[in-house]
Amino acid sequence: MKKIATVIGVLVLGWLGATAYISSALKGELDHYIESVNALYASEGVHYKAEVKSSFFTSDVTLEVHLDKERFGKAITDLYAELIKLPIAVEFKAEHGPIFYRDGLGIGFAKFTGQMKASELLDEALKEDLLKAMPEDITLHHTEVLCFDKTLKITLHSNALTLADDDEKLEIAPLVGSGVVDTQTLLGALDITLPKIAVEGKGNTAMIKDTTLHIDMKERFGGKYLLGDVAFKIAKVSMELEELPKPVEMDFAVNIKTEREEDDFLAAAITMQLNQEGFEQLQLTAEDMARQVNFSMRLDGLSPEVLKRLEEIGQKQQQMADAVFSMFIQMDPDEAEAVLKQAEAAQEDFMHLTTEALKALLVKERTTISAALDFTTKENAKSKMRFSAGYVGETLQGELEEMVAYLLTKPLEYLALEVDLNINEKHFALIQSPQEQQQAKMGFELAVMQGMMRFENGAYSTHLEYKPKTLKINGKDKTQEILPILKMLEQGR
Repeated sequence: MKKIATVIGVLVLGWLGATAYISSALKGELDHYIESVNALYASEGVHYKAEVKSSFFTSDVTLEVHLDKERFGKAITDLYAELIKLPIAVEFKAEHGPIFYRDGLGIGFAKFTGQMKASELLDEALKEDLLKAMPEDITLHHTEVLCFDKTLKITLHSNALTLADDDEKLEIAPLVGSGVVDTQTLLGALDITLPKIAVEGKGNTAMIKDTTLHIDMKERFGGKYLLGDVAFKIAKVSMELEELPKPVEMDFAVNIKTEREEDDFLAAAITMQLNQEGFEQLQLTAEDMARQVNFSMRLDGLSPEVLKRLEEIGQKQQQMADAVFSMFIQMDPDEAEAVLKQAEAAQEDFMHLTTEALKALLVKERTTISAALDFTTKENAKSKMRFSAGYVGETLQGELEEMVAYLLTKPLEYLALEVDLNINEKHFALIQSPQEQQQAKMGFELAVMQGMMRFENGAYSTHLEYKPKTLKINGKDKTQEILPILKMLEQGR
């Protein structure tokens, strides 16, 4: 028995010792995490502060979110101040590890629990209006477990909400979410789902089902940018209206991907998909509108210098907006004149930064933009378009006006193009004017006669490749035949 008592005593002392250590170390861990977050988001004008009051087993934590007036500008922060109670304060109760015994056993460094009420984030006038309109507050409950390996596990959920008024009713299902973040690198993933929003009344119903957001940040770029995937999806939107013979339905998805390329360049891509049924009932002219649309766009060859310049441009835009805002409210003529000079100086800086950003944006044989569009109408009639444009010119020089003039008037000197078209003849019906439909069809048929396009299986298609001084269409060299005409058009413009 003495041995058992000794073992138990050692375990208890170890647990108490570990708890005491965590109690003293928690503030330092939080301060380090807040410093990392602030370093990442400093340029965005968002600043976090944390206050910790610790006892032996628990701590009270207040997290404040501040908006930097220097970054956002007075005009924007004054507007936020009328809508949101600034700074935004979130309170947590932290349970010290290594063992959590409240709300179920668990192991970790610390466990944070709290809730955010929508009304507490709003300005007093808006808060009063919200509480009058809703029978209960919208509350977000959240739990975060800080593990010993420096990862933060997050779970959250909101309360369900039902609003009923006479014959109308609004239902919002509880939002749920979960994620894991590395507190050292700030990389990690977060998933949020809103299962249902439904409105019904007077014989009509509308529903949005399974709205999801997935964020997965996989690496840091340039020390301050998080790269990864963001996916937003609405699984189903449906409407049933008394005056319509069948429901109207759609679903929507968008994906954004950022990733590192060779030599520390950045690529960004976006893809979107839309499916719909029954929309032609809402618009009589939309009889042949697409049942499915897929769109994608990708930009390759972005340098850290471009991102830096774009940040600086945003700051100058904010300064100009603040100056204009101040001029409108300034009554003293002398003060108004001083503000005008500030605005003019900010505009000069803005033009200079835009010039430098444009020079950094277009990198020879690296910068490429590509896009694709597919759409399908009724009877499975499909059309496809692909486009890619790469910059193969020299580094831009001179003032902004000179560079813009060059880009507008000399595209044959710096562009490398690749184009694929496959247009279903049934899609001429999408052009509302019968005369324009006929003109478009005649133009395509003329292109077929001249060998510029093919017509097979009810679709017009072509593949074009262009590099300075070389033009190929459907694999055939058309440089001598067509390029002189394009140069004449370029010179005439």
